[in-house]
Order: sequence, then C-alpha cells, then structure tokens
Amino acid sequence: MLAASRRLAAGLVLLAFAFSILPARAETALKDSVPTITVTGSAKTEIVPDIAVLSVAVVTERPRAAAAAEDNARAAQAMIDEIKAEDIDAKDISTVSITLSPVYDETHDVNGAVLKRTLRGYQASNLLAIRVRALDRAGALARKLLDKGANEFQDISFDSDEKDTAYAKLRGEAMQDALTQAKAYIAPVGLRLAHVLEITPLDTEREKIARYALDGGVGSGAAAPTDIPIEPGTITLEAQVQVVWELTP
Repeated sequence: MLAASRRLAAGLVLLAFAFSILPARAETALKDSVPTITVTGSAKTEIVPDIAVLSVAVVTERPRAAAAAEDNARAAQAMIDEIKAEDIDAKDISTVSITLSPVYDETHDVNGAVLKRTLRGYQASNLLAIRVRALDRAGALARKLLDKGANEFQDISFDSDEKDTAYAKLRGEAMQDALTQAKAYIAPVGLRLAHVLEITPLDTEREKIARYALDGGVGSGAAAPTDIPIEPGTITLEAQVQVVWELTP
C-alpha cells in the first residue's frame, strides 16, 4: 500500500510538471509552425532634470586609526548637519561608503620595485550622496559643504522625478515603432500581421544622464568665493521592445 501511494504521488508530481511546461512548449511550437516576423521597436526622448545628486566626501588622515576615525566622524557629522540645515530631507541623504585604511610611504628602486614600506598613518573616509531637489540651490550647497570640511567632490549627476511618466510614454512609442517597422517589411511581399505571439521588453530601457567629475582634494581653505556653477543639460531616455507577430497571406 505504501509503495503504491508513493508511486501515485510521484506520478502526480510528474503530471503537474508536464502541465507547467505545456504553455512554453505550445508557444514555441506555434512560432515554429507558422510564419512570423520579429521586430525590435525603440523610442527615445530628452527631459530636463530637476534633481542634482552631489557625491561629497570627508577624508581624514591621522597617525593613529582611532584618531582618524574619530576626527572623520566629527567632520562628517558637521557636513550632515549643514545639509539638513539647508532643508534637505533625510531621505535624500545617503551614506555611500565609510572606510578606514592604512597609508604607507614607499621608496622604490630604478625599476619601480618597492625597497621600503613604512606605515605613515591611517586614512578615514565618509562618502555621502545628496539629492538636491532645487537645482538652483545645488551650487550654493556645494560651496557650503566645502566650508564645513568636505575635501573630496567625486562627481555630480542629474536625475528627474518625471522619468517614470516619460518611460511609460516611451514604451507605447516603442511598440508603435515595432508595429510600423513590421508593416513596412511585410507590405511588399503581400503578407499581413495576425496575432501577436510574444512581447519582450528589453533590458535596454536606459538613460544617459549628464554626469560631471569635480576636482577632488579641495580643502575647506580653498573654497571658491562664489557658488559652484552647475548646468544640468538634459537626460536622454530610451526604451526598446521586441515583438513577434504571426503572418497571414
């Protein structure tokens, strides 16, 4: 009885597996048995960014690791306090990385090989990403962060709250582009589009965001006398989709 129950359970599992793969096999069989056309449609647009993302770090070097970490934490907190004082929401302030590593002085021979390596101290770093939702304030904030101890500006990039809306429109335009292409291909040979067999959004929904590297290693004493000029330009968005149609005479 037990053996029979086990055989029945195993049979049910195999049957369930068979049914689970039927749709995929049926779809493949259908595409293989009828004439089809596969077209990739795309659409592209440019939008004006409304967000600036500043990547700013405080880097501190001290002879002892504990001193480097403590002084860096103090400087980083002063920078965060300044950011919040500018009415930047806490959700728009992100810690990207915190590091503590030894720093060595090295002497080399004529071939570049290390002859001597001496521990000089320890370097602590705290890197922040700040989303500034008022572009006209980004340059002033960047300058104030220099005054508060930021000594490494890694880069600035731009973003937009309108991306989701823009992408939704682009997906429809990409489908329309695929349809236009398919009709153009088959019209000269007297065929027509029938059922859509497959729609595959491609992983090429992408954006080309303006990104600028800023000079790193700028100490607080080297702060510019005016706000840092920032020009956001535009963001290029693109969506692509692959569509398979059945063809009929």
